[in-house]
Amino acid sequence: MSTQNKYHGALTKTVSTESFVISITHHKEDSWIPFHAHEKPYLCFSIAGYYEEKSLTAKIIKPGTVLYRNANYEHENQFGSASGICLNIEIKDAERFMLQNQFQLPELEFQRKATINISKLIVSLSQGLTNDILDIQCYESLFTHFIEQNDKGKLKWVTQVMEYINDNLDKNISLDFICNEFQLHPNYIIRKFREVTGYKLSEYLMKIRLEHSIQDLIQTNNSAGIIALDNGFYDQSHFNRSFKKNIGKSPMQFKRLIRG
Repeated sequence: MSTQNKYHGALTKTVSTESFVISITHHKEDSWIPFHAHEKPYLCFSIAGYYEEKSLTAKIIKPGTVLYRNANYEHENQFGSASGICLNIEIKDAERFMLQNQFQLPELEFQRKATINISKLIVSLSQGLTNDILDIQCYESLFTHFIEQNDKGKLKWVTQVMEYINDNLDKNISLDFICNEFQLHPNYIIRKFREVTGYKLSEYLMKIRLEHSIQDLIQTNNSAGIIALDNGFYDQSHFNRSFKKNIGKSPMQFKRLIRG
């Protein structure tokens, strides 16, 4: 009989859905986890606390980072001077997961910034939503993490637009500007961007602004007003409305939730 992964640290919450085991673990400051491996592939969202992960190489894992780790990936962790909090999404049966979804899990481990979907999952856990909803949100978190990692097949200008948005959130990014910058017709941009990325251009712009805001809420002590302006929102009210609509809590409510 297959058993679920054992996560180190203090297990403060665990929920078993049809396809996943979701857990939240707390780690004391300056704590060390010796070399170990988990039997199941999983995502790990570092919510609080910097730590060093050592495997074939050493990496500093910052809060706001989401890691994908294959089954039997050997590593050790050393937490720093602040306590750590991690959200883990374990895939119960990887072969069944891939067969049902006609999807091949990545062969290599990788990491990216936290997405809207995995941030919503934290809120849903705190609200005690039903397991079927949590199961769907785990799927959404996983597929967002995997699919957006793959840039193969994207048109060069689409990649360039995505990079520009990521690097210039504090600027007014209009369709007219993108048309002039890349010498493309607006109808073509609107149609092709959605076809290639799966997002409307406006949806992608909002998604990136929110994801950068999530990083700021996790990693800094900046006020909501400063975070709003740094990430291209008109004002704090616009930021609050957009954040609550997409994440389920206001920015400050979310910050209090992740910091316990």
